[in-house]
Amino acid sequence: MMNAADKAIEEIREVRRRISAGFDHDIAKYLARLQEDQKQHSEQVRRGKELLAQRNAERKEYRNETVAALALRDKPKA
Repeated sequence: MMNAADKAIEEIREVRRRISAGFDHDIAKYLARLQEDQKQHSEQVRRGKELLAQRNAERKEYRNETVAALALRDKPKA
């Protein structure tokens, strides 16, 4: 009996098999299509890159704040 995680993995594998078959299992054809889509949707790609950069900056700031907060909790060594 498959659990929910196993079912999800099998669904992902089935989608991957269908995509691969759609390109005759040729990675070069698949990559060419991805590049074509990227050119066709360049504005979305640009916006995605902006959002990723923003998220990374926020994560970095969060890490800095977390480290500073932890440092404030440290007691001086006697």
